[in-house]
Amino acid sequence: MLFNSIEFLFLFLPICIVGFYAFSWRKPANARIFLLFSSFVFYGMWDWRYIILLLASVLFNYNLSTLLRKNKSGLLLVVGILTNIGSIIYFKYADFFLGTANSLGGDFELLHIVLPLGISFFTFQQVSFLVESYREEVDCKNFWGYALFITFFPQLIAGPVVRYCEVADQLNDHKFGIVNWNLISAGIFIFTIGLSKKVLLADEFAAIASPLFELVDNGESIGAAQAWLAVFSYSFQIYFDFSGYSDMAIGLGLMFGIRLPVNFLSPYKARNIIEFWRRWHMTLSRFLRDFLYFPLGGNRSGKIRRYFNLAIVMLLGGLWHGASWNFVIWGGLHGTYLVITHLFHKLVPPTEIFSIRASFFYGLITYLAICIAWVFFRSENIDSAFLMIEIMAGGGDIEYNFISNVWIFWENSPYLLLGTLIVWRCRNSISLLEQYELYLEGKATASPANANAVGVLLATSIFVIYSGAYSEFIYFQF
Repeated sequence: MLFNSIEFLFLFLPICIVGFYAFSWRKPANARIFLLFSSFVFYGMWDWRYIILLLASVLFNYNLSTLLRKNKSGLLLVVGILTNIGSIIYFKYADFFLGTANSLGGDFELLHIVLPLGISFFTFQQVSFLVESYREEVDCKNFWGYALFITFFPQLIAGPVVRYCEVADQLNDHKFGIVNWNLISAGIFIFTIGLSKKVLLADEFAAIASPLFELVDNGESIGAAQAWLAVFSYSFQIYFDFSGYSDMAIGLGLMFGIRLPVNFLSPYKARNIIEFWRRWHMTLSRFLRDFLYFPLGGNRSGKIRRYFNLAIVMLLGGLWHGASWNFVIWGGLHGTYLVITHLFHKLVPPTEIFSIRASFFYGLITYLAICIAWVFFRSENIDSAFLMIEIMAGGGDIEYNFISNVWIFWENSPYLLLGTLIVWRCRNSISLLEQYELYLEGKATASPANANAVGVLLATSIFVIYSGAYSEFIYFQF
């Protein structure tokens, strides 16, 4: 079930909200159980058989964490981590490894395993919980609270990757389940912004980018201007798609009185790749840093080892995004970008890097580097990715003359201009949410948006969805 579907907006969500607050009327524990049940229903609407997998994962990790708190065993922790990672490897990478072996001369039959939605996200959350239980940083003795922490439907499918300490106090608060109209209003506000980003922007950019990428995926040549248009459009598509989902997840959490961590913060405004990864999928970057980069040694073992660790983390981060060599190359490119950026910072003083004069230049270079990497992220295979790069470099169809190239950009310029203005010139949604909450609390004299504007966005998005023009989120694939 998609957040941007009629079934979710007009059936599941209203029933879930009314039921949640109705069940909490007498006892907050009832609200937790109802929300847990609703989250399993949400997951089961995709494929009910995988409810068993999700439930088994929750039961296994909760009981293992209990054992770890009683018996601080490193072996037990390793078994738990390997079991969790093993489930991802089986469901997500078995066919990838078999296919790679076949390409090297093997003769293995592919398993054609259906990837369970959200397995990477809820597995990562449980790995972090096991490690923190071993370190005695968390102490969860309530199974229902733990299960809800893992399965809470706004973040179950595509994140953010939440730490237990970030929601524990909220789930265990005696006021949990009590109606807070300010939070509900703020939730609707940010949810509407996210929904409009997905429906009115991301899907429109997809309509520009997808046909062009499909032509190249099929081995057809296009003009250089078309290639750049496809890449720029896809960069906006994935930006608004993931930004929209992140806003919607935060909004849904607020409707139930739960504040989820920020996961997306204007990443294209970054002046270098280091800053980009502090703004893009922030909770995943944090997880990879804390549970992979630091255990590998981080920057404690010298510069060479530091750069090696960065490369390994980004390669694995790329592979996490999908079982394809395209994603490995995408991760490798970002790892290379990070190493180059760190080396550059050794040569150029930070005051010069971050000067007003240099900010635009470095920001532009960073964005173009990100776009080059997006080619491998979006393309169906390595050959089509390199073909797209070749066309972008001028090796495309020579029949597209200068006038044709100008016209291709001109007819799509309204969307490109709108995307550019929103991404680089407008305040981000988290900033708007913070001001809106201050306004609701009487601490700000002006709201960042009036009710009419929000209502128009919501109505327009619903109209587009009702017409059948909506799609799933890109990160649902991971």
